[in-house]
Amino acid sequence: MSAVMDERAVVVDDFDPFAGSAVERVIATTEAQRELWLGDQLAAEASLAFNESTVLRMRGTLDTEALAAAMAAVVARHESLRATISPDGMQLLVAAPGAFAVPTVDLRPLTPEAQVKALAQAGEAAVLERFSLSDGPLFRARLFMLSPTEHVLMMTAHHAICDGWSWGVIVQDLGELYAEQLGLGPSLPAPQAQYSDFSRWEAEEAEGPDMRAHEAYWQSRFSGSLPVLDLPVDRPRAPVRSFNARRIDHTIGSELAVAVRKLGSSLGQSLFSTLLGAFAATVHRVTEQEDLVVGIASAGQLASGMPGLVGHCVNVLPLRFAVEGKMPFDQLARQAAGTLLDA
Repeated sequence: MSAVMDERAVVVDDFDPFAGSAVERVIATTEAQRELWLGDQLAAEASLAFNESTVLRMRGTLDTEALAAAMAAVVARHESLRATISPDGMQLLVAAPGAFAVPTVDLRPLTPEAQVKALAQAGEAAVLERFSLSDGPLFRARLFMLSPTEHVLMMTAHHAICDGWSWGVIVQDLGELYAEQLGLGPSLPAPQAQYSDFSRWEAEEAEGPDMRAHEAYWQSRFSGSLPVLDLPVDRPRAPVRSFNARRIDHTIGSELAVAVRKLGSSLGQSLFSTLLGAFAATVHRVTEQEDLVVGIASAGQLASGMPGLVGHCVNVLPLRFAVEGKMPFDQLARQAAGTLLDA
């Protein structure tokens, strides 16, 4: 990425953290990865929709060399973070562990207001820079210096090699490996699984006897005519499909969050199933449709028994709801919980 965030900020140059690395392993891509590869082939906007970024704010004295070494150890530890996808989308090429660059951007000369603006610009630039799935790298990290005791680490990856669950694993490993670099923690044991293990597990599951039962369940849920969501919009749909998109985040206040938890508890439901039922109710109210499908993400790391795995393991589950206008919410919440558990 080449971006000037402020006239006094440091210019970030193009870099390749995997320069010169040889291919260590070639494995088959999973079906989910091939879906993302296809989206990348369709349009740049479709690929950009799968850029992910996580920001860590660190306060206190930071040993930047130890952090860079810990970051390199994280990448060496998880083969997905060293992977690219073959031009035909069928293979995952894992580079051998090697040096991993963590460029540093010095924002200390800027005012606090200018630092906030520079970080916002850098965050937007990070997710708007298209990854090359075949050339890589598909994982990047950049360190921003705000003061001698305040730093921001920005990590960005393409969804083809990382998912939401993976970020938790990466952050946990980074903290432990940083402590190890400083001599403040024990050595982190080798990971119990790699993405090649997950790819092999998924292929075996697809051919196993249980898959027939899984297929029968989903076919029973989606037999006959299928609902199409008809949202009331303020303009007609474009004649040509576009992958342009934006996202709006809304923070729920603590008082409302506590009230929702209490409601779920009184109904004997989890917070997630309570919110899921509330979402289905909202969509029903907006569309007046009684047959709805809501997609949720399911972590493949749990299904495969590989909780420490980094990679694209997420599976989207389509949950079908029958919502009636006069249905009590507790009934809808129970339906959400049961549908979720079955799926």
